[in-house]
Amino acid sequence: MPTISAKVSKKELDAITEYANVCGETTSNLIRKIMINNVTFMNFYGDSSEYDYDISVPDNVSGEEENRIVLDAYNRIRRILGLKEHNYI
Repeated sequence: MPTISAKVSKKELDAITEYANVCGETTSNLIRKIMINNVTFMNFYGDSSEYDYDISVPDNVSGEEENRIVLDAYNRIRRILGLKEHNYI
């Protein structure tokens, strides 16, 4: 299988790896899904089931709790990159 590579900083690698972890994906598979979704505009047309990815949230949590889990994940990644945290989604 062909391989694609990219040069990233240590912070970028850590952020990408953290995002892959919270999505329940390998880094390689997450990058593949994101790229295919974006280059084909699948995410805009709702036909990306094979290429879906998202932050994993346990079943049976309230909408408020789900928002907190997602926001915490995004803020962990933002901290890794040295970006300002958000307090809303």
